[in-house]
Amino acid sequence: MSEYTILLQQNPQPDAVPAFCQSGFLFNDSNHLRQQDDGGFHLLMALNQSTLQADARCAFFIRSNEVVSPGAAPFGSVEFSETLPEPILNEFLDTLIKVARTANVTSLRLVNYPTCYAPEQACRLTTHLLKQGFYLRETTPNFFLSITDHPFGGTLAPAERRRLRKCREAGFQFTHWKTPDLQEVVVFLQETRQQKGYPLTIQPARLLNLFQNFPDQFSVFTVTDGARLIALTVAVRVRHDILYNFLPTSHSDYNTFSPMVMLTDGLVTYCRQQKIRLLDLGVSLDDNRQPKPSLIRFKRNLGAQESPKLVFEKQL
Repeated sequence: MSEYTILLQQNPQPDAVPAFCQSGFLFNDSNHLRQQDDGGFHLLMALNQSTLQADARCAFFIRSNEVVSPGAAPFGSVEFSETLPEPILNEFLDTLIKVARTANVTSLRLVNYPTCYAPEQACRLTTHLLKQGFYLRETTPNFFLSITDHPFGGTLAPAERRRLRKCREAGFQFTHWKTPDLQEVVVFLQETRQQKGYPLTIQPARLLNLFQNFPDQFSVFTVTDGARLIALTVAVRVRHDILYNFLPTSHSDYNTFSPMVMLTDGLVTYCRQQKIRLLDLGVSLDDNRQPKPSLIRFKRNLGAQESPKLVFEKQL
């Protein structure tokens, strides 16, 4: 077994952070961590002494009464390679708990990536966390599409297939907006969310900042009716092989067409072209974080599969 060192850093500069052993998740990258929650984070790593790379990592933020991972992202938690030895994972979690205890907080909370992102690691992590005295605070179904060579239309429910055909017959166009007018994007997001009675879940300034700092990971895709913008989404390249459909929205004037079906069809084609294996459609919750049946039904009609997204907590 290779020897490992458990390394803890506080607010490290990117060039001081050992490389992760594989293509990792954007939200655990030091550049992303530095703009989460005002950037005050701790980074725990299991450093492989043979490769001098981190085979496990967890970034966490200390707040008034809790230690949390992530600070401001869809997930954080413990990311590690498939080959990480069990004793090292155990030692890593022991150290994480010990460090959290020294912060004089009452709890440690880890928001896991959706299980479909890395099934083997997610299952191993769940087993270890439960053994370490964590409890399952929250289980939320996450919806995703596996990208295959099969046509997207074949996975659709008949009603959604009709809507896709209706959009095509109306001449609507799907586009990857490579140089988006970000102010127009924000205005469209705000107006269409307001039409449906939903707030925008991210502050406009923060969204603009993410586009500025991560231009290769944040993209805008649209559906237009002639010159009119009728639907768009902000999508995030979470990893080279995963695209997260982050902020989808459409104009209420076009509800009978359901242009979100065409938007999803275009995203699937884009994923296929970019060798992306998984399109994450996210959770389906209302403003009170309760399941939203209409949204769940729509995603199932798109042919989406379900994968749990787990939140663990340990009282300290």
